Amino acid sequence: MEERDVVVIGGGPAGYAAAIRAAQLGGRVALVEKDKLGGTCLNRGCIPTSVFARAVEFLEMGAQSKDYGILFKEQSIDFSKLAARKDVVVKTLIGGVGMLLREHGVEMEQGSAAFLLPGEVSLTLTSGEKKVIKARNVVVATGGRCRQLPIPGGGMVLDAGAALESKEAPISVILLGAGFIGMALATIFSKLGAYVAVVEKSEFMLPGIDREIVALYEKEARKGKIAYYPRCTVRAIEEGPDGQRRVRAEADGQEIVLDAQLVFNTEEREANIGELGLDRFGLKLNGKGGIAVDGAMKTSVPGVFAAGDATMEHMWTEAAYMEGVVAAENAMGGQSRINYSAMPYWTCTIPRVAGVGLTEEEAVKKDYETKVARYFLAANGMAVAIGQRTGMLKLITERKYGQILGVHMVGAQATELIGEASLAVRLELTCRDVGDAMHVHPSVSEALWEAARSIGGDSIHLIPGR
Repeated sequence: MEERDVVVIGGGPAGYAAAIRAAQLGGRVALVEKDKLGGTCLNRGCIPTSVFARAVEFLEMGAQSKDYGILFKEQSIDFSKLAARKDVVVKTLIGGVGMLLREHGVEMEQGSAAFLLPGEVSLTLTSGEKKVIKARNVVVATGGRCRQLPIPGGGMVLDAGAALESKEAPISVILLGAGFIGMALATIFSKLGAYVAVVEKSEFMLPGIDREIVALYEKEARKGKIAYYPRCTVRAIEEGPDGQRRVRAEADGQEIVLDAQLVFNTEEREANIGELGLDRFGLKLNGKGGIAVDGAMKTSVPGVFAAGDATMEHMWTEAAYMEGVVAAENAMGGQSRINYSAMPYWTCTIPRVAGVGLTEEEAVKKDYETKVARYFLAANGMAVAIGQRTGMLKLITERKYGQILGVHMVGAQATELIGEASLAVRLELTCRDVGDAMHVHPSVSEALWEAARSIGGDSIHLIPGR
């Protein structure tokens, strides 16, 4: 029987981060992946979505270029080339992950894994070989997968990841869910010319995000070719006319019938842990069907850790990276703890939405006495220069000391700007801290500087009282 210090099951962001960190700490590490390195994020999620989002940004820039004296005779879309570009990006990044693992001395095995005992893992490799590895500690990072909807015809609904693997542009799509994934796909496909309908159970798009930010985003989203159906419960999926799919739903007591070429599930997911044999030693699950862990990423069984979507808790890649690192450090004898207080969120929509920390609604529920600042991008020099004046940055602070509790933004470069905001929340900085720091001019980042200074009434480019 082979022996390793750490065996990592799953090669997505949580898994490969755990493997690299454990190797950095001197461990003999084996990583087992049955599909492709990079997991959902790299292969069917964040990275492919970002490639498609970049393509529609080019369309937007092309349409706007006449304002800058740049004239194009014609705009057209070659979807096969776009799909090929996506494949090149994904392949390049997969290769990069593999190189990192090799350079750190991580042994990579292609195949599936299951527990025999908490410290013994059985491998069935794609070559047909079988072997058992004895490990001091195991990190489960097997990710998540699309859950089949428990309704008639639920098997006709496709995983959202499949939307990014097509080689042909869809004519019409129905997206079940108006969250981060749903609205990103809605943006992409509507800009590429498809009819798009979004069905959402709640009242608003992007549930859980600051309501004021969402209101601004919805105003822009509704200008596009996106049909939006809020407060809507899907009852059944059927065969429609001409080979289409028919969605039967109900909203406010009224039946809604929608037909489209494709229907995608963008919300319902489950932990990919069914084949691991966890029931052999009573490992506890949480209320979401994922593996229950504490702040050290320890499970209920000594020697077994879990990270990423296998826990079904914080399903963001940035969280998966840090969870994998924490799990690895503790597997190698450390005392690390995860901190989710400054976990940023983002979207691949147009305009972009991003944020970190408490929303205004959450701060009020936690009994903070708050002071809120808003800075509209229409007053930002860079936003005006690049022709992207639509949007706002919202800063939520604790009134007495000025500590930054949350930053939320819709508009140009929101996903880049939120990194500074995340650091501010993580370090419990005050508005004065940020307001006294010089920011590049011109830059969209000045919006955070202006908002921070406006809390004390000394913003340079805001009219007093506005």
